[in-house]
Amino acid sequence: MRHIFIILLLAFTVSKVNAQELKPYTFMVGLSWNAIDDDGDPYRNLLNFMPRWNMIPAPTTVSVDYYLQQGMSVEALFNFNRYIGSNIVNANTGEKGLVFNSDVNFKYSFGYLMEQPYFDPFIFLGVGYTNRPIDKINHMVSPNLGVGFNVMFTEYIGIQLRAAGKVAVHPVIYKHESNYLHYHAGVIYRFGAQNYAGKFDGKRYKWTHKKYKYKKPKGL
Repeated sequence: MRHIFIILLLAFTVSKVNAQELKPYTFMVGLSWNAIDDDGDPYRNLLNFMPRWNMIPAPTTVSVDYYLQQGMSVEALFNFNRYIGSNIVNANTGEKGLVFNSDVNFKYSFGYLMEQPYFDPFIFLGVGYTNRPIDKINHMVSPNLGVGFNVMFTEYIGIQLRAAGKVAVHPVIYKHESNYLHYHAGVIYRFGAQNYAGKFDGKRYKWTHKKYKYKKPKGL
């Protein structure tokens, strides 16, 4: 009886291991351009880039994403930007100087539910810190809420576009001039990528569908 129990336990353990999720990646790093829309009116002129979007021509955002399970991950972003005096900041011009920002987010990717690796939309929620060259709102700690998507060209390399809203919580919640929008566009690279349902290279797994012919032994 003990031997039967051991065999059943081993069979259950093997089945659980085989049923574990194949992760699309372990770590994902990114290098992006970032643009800050801090004109004081987040609902108008969203596509009127000039003179509202503050942006440096070079990519100045580094991101690191760690995959947990079932589409969930945590990420950290580090951003560098610059305000120029001719852009509108909080309905005025003349503000200029360097901007530093860092964020930590919890992210959920819908590519997990879609069971394909090519297009991966996601949402995220987190907290961030911003340092701006504006005396009365120089330091800002804010909740982050945003959306974005990845387009993967291979298991490892793709592009990412995302938009986030940074919301004030002090001295008032939401209705404050420190609110702003933050946009990113850049390149991502995945480490530890695993082909899951909707895999890029189906040939690698054709052996799982191969049909074997039974040959009758000689002399029977």
